[in-house]
Amino acid sequence: MTTQANNTGKTQKRRYVRLEIFSPVGFSVVQIDKDKRVRTHPEKKGGVLLNISGGGALISSNDKVGNDDLLLLTFDIKGFDQLSNVLARVKRVEECEDGERLIGLEYVTADQIDDETLADNLARLPGNPMGFAENLKRIVSRFVFQKQIEAESEE
Repeated sequence: MTTQANNTGKTQKRRYVRLEIFSPVGFSVVQIDKDKRVRTHPEKKGGVLLNISGGGALISSNDKVGNDDLLLLTFDIKGFDQLSNVLARVKRVEECEDGERLIGLEYVTADQIDDETLADNLARLPGNPMGFAENLKRIVSRFVFQKQIEAESEE
């Protein structure tokens, strides 16, 4: 677990190191009907990936999303890898004065979905985002580790 100071001066404990990215991100909202069938909303949304960790990400967007919405993300980790069909849950949305929204996301893994029918249906989305979550965490953790080594070697 890492300890970081946020912009209010308070200390936060995180399981993963966060790394600033500033890369374009595209996403679709996953819609779930009463029978737990899922589909992605046809409207594509977008924004900027501000930071990333092995457990989640922070994006900035003009598009509206709600707390607990599931999003299917596509983004680049500059010069490292392109990631698509990444399933994430909206954990918080902060409205900014300029109309931008800061959206805190947590990656969703199969073990976080309590309903087996819903988990099966989410796994049927394009690119099987339920199976991708663990690979994503490994890729992001490797990237963060690489950037930490680069930063230490510059000191």
